[in-house]
Amino acid sequence: MAKRNWMNEILGGQILLHSGILQHASYVIFVFALIIVYISINFGIERSLLTERRNQRELKHLKSDYTSKSAKLQYYSKRAEVEKRLIELNSSLKAPIDPPQKIEIEK
Repeated sequence: MAKRNWMNEILGGQILLHSGILQHASYVIFVFALIIVYISINFGIERSLLTERRNQRELKHLKSDYTSKSAKLQYYSKRAEVEKRLIELNSSLKAPIDPPQKIEIEK
């Protein structure tokens, strides 16, 4: 029978009156507010970490894209490749035969 009384106290709400929780209601509300703040901070941190991971992936992709384009441009800027492209485009430009000369001006 003691078990039944104890269950009735819990389910009926009488345990709140006898245990003194209502006297400490402000403290209980404060603890619940802290829990809500803690949960919201965790969600904010999780969202920012997700954004950071997404940005890191994008940055990695952009770096690889930059490296491949830089290598391609470096390859196309070689003298032989420039001459080949000029021939393909039927350009009248020719490669210089004589090396450049230094011009000195007297002061």
